[in-house]
Amino acid sequence: MVEEGYSGYENWETWNTSLWLSNDEGMYLTVIDIMEDNPPIYSEPGKAYFANTASEEVKDYFEQLLDDKIITDRISIHRVRWQEVLSDFIEGTKLEKIPAWKKWYKQVVDNPNGNYALWEN
Repeated sequence: MVEEGYSGYENWETWNTSLWLSNDEGMYLTVIDIMEDNPPIYSEPGKAYFANTASEEVKDYFEQLLDDKIITDRISIHRVRWQEVLSDFIEGTKLEKIPAWKKWYKQVVDNPNGNYALWEN
């Protein structure tokens, strides 16, 4: 049987992206600030919280780090699961005290495949 994923993540790209962003204090704090400034938004039709703006902002930040050659690994950015990356920045940070992030994180933990149409408040 072949093990799926990589070190508990969907794939190597997601794991490596999260590792880069969380292992450098400056990058880590920048991601926290981006997430704090862009909380998840509740969508009534989807009955879920979506962190699309934060995901896009963190992705843009990460792409800039790649462009500036601060991050030197070759990462296929289109394979990164940003939801997984963002979830690494919730527990133990000031974000877990922000209601929208707390609810978003609960929905991600309860429904890791991202089928939010089934998630209820």
